[in-house]
Amino acid sequence: MVDKDQTTKARRYQVFLSYASADEEVARRIADQLRIQGVRVWFDQYELRFGDSIASAIEHAISASDYLVILLSPHSVNSRWVRTELNATLAQELTTRDITLLPVLIADCEIPSLLASRRYLDLRYNLEQGVRQLVKQIGLVPNIDFSQLDAKSFEQLIVDLLRALGFTEMQREWRIADRSVDIKTLYSRTDPFGVKVTETWLVEVRFYRKSRADLKSIHQLTSYLSTLPEQFKGLLVTNGQITSTARQWLESLQGRSRIEIRVLDGTDLKRLLLQHEDLVHKYFTRSAEKQDD
Repeated sequence: MVDKDQTTKARRYQVFLSYASADEEVARRIADQLRIQGVRVWFDQYELRFGDSIASAIEHAISASDYLVILLSPHSVNSRWVRTELNATLAQELTTRDITLLPVLIADCEIPSLLASRRYLDLRYNLEQGVRQLVKQIGLVPNIDFSQLDAKSFEQLIVDLLRALGFTEMQREWRIADRSVDIKTLYSRTDPFGVKVTETWLVEVRFYRKSRADLKSIHQLTSYLSTLPEQFKGLLVTNGQITSTARQWLESLQGRSRIEIRVLDGTDLKRLLLQHEDLVHKYFTRSAEKQDD
């Protein structure tokens, strides 16, 4: 049974359902189930009228939606139309428009590389149960409100999230010479040849009430990394988004420097937190319940 509070929250938001035409029957069943659960769904079988421009209608629907649900199957992953929608959505995530991408597996297929790091829902064996879980996720996202936190609790959230992602040996306020970073941590992985590799990550956490992470934040981390061995990698985490100028500069840096810096902005942070429901409840749900009281 779906939690009534989560279902109520899900009703406030619009879902755009992306699918390949060959999967139309399954897509219609999912759209019907979502609507039964009270979710607003943009599904072209219902929304398009005779004479409408399909391209412009879908572009408008995506930009007006809060969630984009991608139905993954052999048909969709090889569909140029679905890939176009997917790329458009990822571009939107890099702007001020906050669209949450939720992949849904409906048939055995190779997960596209753009979605490889994202947790997907599996509807291959039990569609109704999977849709209930999808409704739960849609209802959970609105709880992730960074304005409920302060700088200290936001940094602790990042520490807990990094631990959940497999980072170890975390040191806070790590200092070398006259410089310091918020977190120094290790991450171990296996390379393509089966050799275990341990990477050192330096993490800067930026919590903003109004402003956005700009070039100064990235320059500071870049300058620090340039003095350290190559195995040191950088991560900038912010509750908001970085400026377009900063993002463009970072993209150009990756092509002309050995330095590797990842940026985890508010949109990507929400996506990761969806995979760790316990952290959402720990840092957000209780605060939201207090505000409701």
